[in-house]
Amino acid sequence: MWARRAAALLALLALAGCGEKEEPDVAQARAVTATVNLDRPAAPPDAGTETGHRAPYTATTRRSAFAFGGRVAPPSSRVTLARRGDDPAAVSVGANGRFRARARGLRRGANRFVLQATAPGLQPLRIDVTITRR
Repeated sequence: MWARRAAALLALLALAGCGEKEEPDVAQARAVTATVNLDRPAAPPDAGTETGHRAPYTATTRRSAFAFGGRVAPPSSRVTLARRGDDPAAVSVGANGRFRARARGLRRGANRFVLQATAPGLQPLRIDVTITRR
């Protein structure tokens, strides 16, 4: 009796693995991603499209320089920060993907920057950052 049960159990286990399809690899990144440790105000809705919801990250300071951080994936990404129209400055990225960017030469009022991250074979990331100096 126990032999029949053992044989039936083995048959069920053998059948359980048959015909199983491999799951797609959703961990495979297609684009560089990042989090930025700055405020992001809510953007007005725009009929459900994603582009209108990309409000710039913002910060306010009284100084002529401002530093902020975040994390980028993959950690091997090249990160730059540039005032619109200027040459980008390299941002150091740690082995864990953490970065610290420093905006210098801030003028009174709104200063607009672009934080960009690139990695070979992935779509680049571009984030608008507005730093207001009072």
